[in-house]
Amino acid sequence: MLSARPKITDLSFHLFARSLHPELFNRGASKTFERENYQLQVHITTDGHWLSFEHNHCLLSEVSASCHHPLPTGQTLISHSVEGRCQNEQLLMDGKIHYSAEVEFETVAAKTFVTIQQQLGKQDQSVETNGLVYRFESNGRLSFGAVSYVDVQSFINHVRVRAFHTFPDTCGVLKSESTFRIIDSPKTQENAQ
Repeated sequence: MLSARPKITDLSFHLFARSLHPELFNRGASKTFERENYQLQVHITTDGHWLSFEHNHCLLSEVSASCHHPLPTGQTLISHSVEGRCQNEQLLMDGKIHYSAEVEFETVAAKTFVTIQQQLGKQDQSVETNGLVYRFESNGRLSFGAVSYVDVQSFINHVRVRAFHTFPDTCGVLKSESTFRIIDSPKTQENAQ
């Protein structure tokens, strides 16, 4: 079981126009979501998450990770540190995919943090079929470890991913919401007419 989390001041957010090698990440939980015109792989990692979205041979990889994490530098579309609230929006892959993401880190009072931690920890993968949860081991300094919860809302032409990652050492919560919307889908074109 995984226990390590990076310092929140070391967190960064990335989007790549390429696949990433699985051996780059220590994964706690993984799940694949498939629709007729795309596939999304969701991985909870020690640092946060790694999403892999594929549509018609177009591949995008979103990562929240430590800035010290060894990530590739080629085909990087977005790369920035996580400070406060950040928004990203781009039309990608020659206009075939609209990508948007909002990332926010928030430090909360200890009592509020415990409540958030408990609520996220209550998510049950056997009941919540569109979610993925991972409870990290304690690092030894606190009686509980971090929790990561990723909720996936999958539709025909888009997928929305909401992720919550807790950082017990600082009573911090990293929240993100990302949307991958397919623009060039025949069904999208039919619905527009």
